[in-house]
Amino acid sequence: MPPHATRPWRAPAVLLALLAALALVVPLTANRVHAAEHHRSDGSGRAVERSTTVSRYLFTAFTNSGESNMYVYGSDDAQNFWSIQDKAYTPPSGLVRDPSVIHRGGRYYVAYTTGWTGTTFGLAVSDDRRTWTHLADIDHGVAANNTWAPEFFTDAPDGKVRIVVSLSTGPTAYRHFQPYVLTALDDTLTKWSEPQPLEGISPSESDYNGYIDTFVVRKGATYHAFTKNATGELIEHAVADRVTGPYRFTGKGDWAGWGGLLEGQTVVALPDGGYRMFMDGYTVKKYYYSDSPDLEDWTPKRELPGLSGVVRHGTVIRETATVRPGDANPALPGYHADPDVMYAEGRYWIYPTEDGHPGWSGTRFNGFSSPDLVHWTDRGPALDLADVSWCHQNAWAPSVVRKGDTYWMYFSACQSIGVAKSSSPQGPFTDALGKPLVAKGQFGHQSIDPDAFVDDDGTPYLYFGQGALEAARLNDDMVSFATQPVKITPPGYNEAPTVFKRAGRYYAMWSEDDTRSPDYRVAYGVSDSPLGPFTKAAGNPVLAKDPGDQILGTGHNSVIQVPGRDEWYVVYHRFARPGGDGTHREVAIDRMRFDPDGTIQKIRPTQAGIEPVP
Repeated sequence: MPPHATRPWRAPAVLLALLAALALVVPLTANRVHAAEHHRSDGSGRAVERSTTVSRYLFTAFTNSGESNMYVYGSDDAQNFWSIQDKAYTPPSGLVRDPSVIHRGGRYYVAYTTGWTGTTFGLAVSDDRRTWTHLADIDHGVAANNTWAPEFFTDAPDGKVRIVVSLSTGPTAYRHFQPYVLTALDDTLTKWSEPQPLEGISPSESDYNGYIDTFVVRKGATYHAFTKNATGELIEHAVADRVTGPYRFTGKGDWAGWGGLLEGQTVVALPDGGYRMFMDGYTVKKYYYSDSPDLEDWTPKRELPGLSGVVRHGTVIRETATVRPGDANPALPGYHADPDVMYAEGRYWIYPTEDGHPGWSGTRFNGFSSPDLVHWTDRGPALDLADVSWCHQNAWAPSVVRKGDTYWMYFSACQSIGVAKSSSPQGPFTDALGKPLVAKGQFGHQSIDPDAFVDDDGTPYLYFGQGALEAARLNDDMVSFATQPVKITPPGYNEAPTVFKRAGRYYAMWSEDDTRSPDYRVAYGVSDSPLGPFTKAAGNPVLAKDPGDQILGTGHNSVIQVPGRDEWYVVYHRFARPGGDGTHREVAIDRMRFDPDGTIQKIRPTQAGIEPVP
């Protein structure tokens, strides 16, 4: 779960309404369901049809708090955004105003204004949207007083990357702006053509300040430029047959009814073919959006919930992933992480962390059941922290085992480990101790990610810890330790242990790196004892990312054996496709195989998932 005990924790905030009923937005659940021939529950038991694409949105901006840091946000609906990373990028010098983002070749790039005056704009690059590095400051070569608001444009038929930038080339600074376009000369995005003016969008005697913040959208054969008339302080609309023009204005003055004192307009295409424009009401410190079916007719502007009053002039892009016919991953609809899997009473069960909340602030564990590891039904809350007297927040990483006629859930809450019990795998589970079994910080590291294991002879064990792996034998009462927990931390271990037994040998699997990182991965070791030590196997990691298929952050797994067969599956989480992150993760299931000597073969994470298990 969370990466470090020292990470500042933020109290739960009011959750964003991720499934807002907007006419122009495809609902999340409909975007993330199983293929049509593998119908599944949407959480209420209803069968839902698959969609062919998944859409999410990425927003880079600076904020009202300053011009030297870039902030990154994500969204399912281009309206309700969550924070991906505060202060994601601070340039080595100057400002980071007006950051425009693209995703290209598996990497993210932003172009930004480096200063109020000068002849350069900046570029930064990231592999994970959280950590950015300076790429270059580009001197465009034009004798300009000001270089403002570089905006990426990638939708020309030739597929080349372009940047439209506002340059003040008159005798006076901050006047006589005109948009120019530069074309990238190679894939490094550090070499650019000479700027060419956008003909027809230029200062005149009446519009003497000229035009800034020009954003270009191509629809069919027409290029639409939305540009701020810096004299009238209004966003205007011009069209052309080429990106360089000549442009003719089709919307002058307050043609759309948005009013004035707006800038930083950016347009994103929506899944239904419509468009959404975002605008910065910079004088009143508000942020707005407006929708259009055709780039010509627009709705009245509305405040952007959550971020209005926070963000300034940024860019929103839409990312998509294809859900292919027959795909079985993700296995569960919605955002879930840290899955624990078991077989009980003729069905498979998954107990995950409820994800998608700020600061990992979920408060309950739902149980999902399946007859075949493919068709899953949400059985509702198995344990709600509202019913736990000693903690009501941060419900993470449950582990459920059966001993005798009782099911025992070990869970993380308030960075401590609790125990709950039930007579049914569906629950409800009730707190068995009235206090933590392992208190926060009791062993000098974060007391999270418990994993319970019951050996063939009925002896129970518990493993836990982030930063160090603790192992102990439990008493038969399941709520006390028979042996003092001892550290058996293997090399590379961070968190999320899971232990199972095969052919007389004990296997421990664990996660390395950080759950917020695309490099989050699974390694394993083997021992002749359930209390280790576990010797890390050669050839690790055994499960890792596949950027080519947009699979990132593969970790925190559990393992299930098909009863009576030497057939094994790994259940794990990863970043939700596309545009997920360390708090927006999804559960996947893939096959796990062994070589004759007991070595676990490399596990390939897939979108296809598995076939139903008979």
